[in-house]
Amino acid sequence: MGQEAELFNDFQLDALKEIGNIGAGNAATALSQMVGRRVDMSVTQVQVLKTDGIAAFLGGIEQNVAAVHMPVYGEICGIALVFFPLDRIGELCGMLVGKREDDPFVLSEMGQSAIKEVGSILTGAYLSALFRLMNLQMIHGVPGLVLDMAQAVLDTVLVELEQKEEIAIVIETQFLENDKKLTGSFFLLPETGSLRKLFNAFSKTLGLSGNG
Repeated sequence: MGQEAELFNDFQLDALKEIGNIGAGNAATALSQMVGRRVDMSVTQVQVLKTDGIAAFLGGIEQNVAAVHMPVYGEICGIALVFFPLDRIGELCGMLVGKREDDPFVLSEMGQSAIKEVGSILTGAYLSALFRLMNLQMIHGVPGLVLDMAQAVLDTVLVELEQKEEIAIVIETQFLENDKKLTGSFFLLPETGSLRKLFNAFSKTLGLSGNG
């Protein structure tokens, strides 16, 4: 069995889904206020992956993505990543600022700012949901944006996380606005030691026995 199977049981995965649903609801409210019209969000799946499986989850190492990344501080430290398919990023910009971008690799300043803001909103909402259910205090830092192939993005960003767990928590989220539909994936990559704190918080909240 892999480390993720040992650490996260069905109760904990259900709790992660609940965190995702709460976070998506809060993010949808914030995003709707940002763009001035209704944007719905829903969680399509929640997983715990090994970090070397992230690129495959996103469609392969050569899959072009837009990635918003930011450090996470507090009782759980690490990096948060929000990925969007690069071929849909023009649509996302249109959804956010009302103007579709022609070249996803050359985003306008407004487009870049909007993508970083939605990544920040999503991350903040999920971290707040973790605090609400697990009483774990976390905040995120200033978001950055990278447009590249999935593996290249991971190689660039993970250099910042020298001592990391080999596990990533994934919450896949669908954005709906009128007839437009787009999927983004939120990843929390904890630094070494943080995964155990997260597991212990789950055990305490859910009334489960610890894993030692």
